[in-house]
Amino acid sequence: MKFGLKLKMMDAVREDRLDKFLSDIPILERLDVMNAADAVEEGSFRAIDASSIASRYNVYTDVLNMSLTQFILLEYAIKADFNESLIAKTVIRPKDEPEFDNTDQEKEEALISSIYEEDAIAVSYIIKSMMNSREYVLFTKFEGVIYNRYELEEGEEEEEPEEPDTFTERWFWYSIVRALANEDLQKFQYVYDMKMSDVLVELAYRVQLSKRIEAERRAEEARRR
Repeated sequence: MKFGLKLKMMDAVREDRLDKFLSDIPILERLDVMNAADAVEEGSFRAIDASSIASRYNVYTDVLNMSLTQFILLEYAIKADFNESLIAKTVIRPKDEPEFDNTDQEKEEALISSIYEEDAIAVSYIIKSMMNSREYVLFTKFEGVIYNRYELEEGEEEEEPEEPDTFTERWFWYSIVRALANEDLQKFQYVYDMKMSDVLVELAYRVQLSKRIEAERRAEEARRR
């Protein structure tokens, strides 16, 4: 089954019109859907080899290899109800693209059209690989640098979510870029182009340095008392 067909099918499932969707599509596409469902049920999706796609595109399955701009777009796509189309277009890029660049709208439209023609299970495998990398990098290797993981202890009840801080949410990534550029607007593009491997190390250093300075401040206050 092609990736584009899978996305249309998932939309139909969400809108509770799967039967109509299956009846409207050509018989060959209907067979593709059935065969893909059988493959998933048998567990063969675990052995999918996405090397064919990797040979024809630049494929990103490691957060650390992405640019900051690319990573921000990935986060937006995840937040947008896990928009697989946007995620795929962010992690599967043109083969001739040396650095991430999504400024040419025509090329972006051609790219997503070509990704829609790729095998759905292979594309999903690539997305899953990136999500596994994201989970490890953000919540294990660099836990607390961008996000903090909070797990409920045994017997603890989840608190009611507070009213969102719309200012912080809206300017979250901008504030990170601004800090890394030392508030120099002329350096913003340089920061956006930085690799996440460099971004996360620098942010980790700043977080740890801030904690050290705060600990020393508190220790000094305690001595004065």
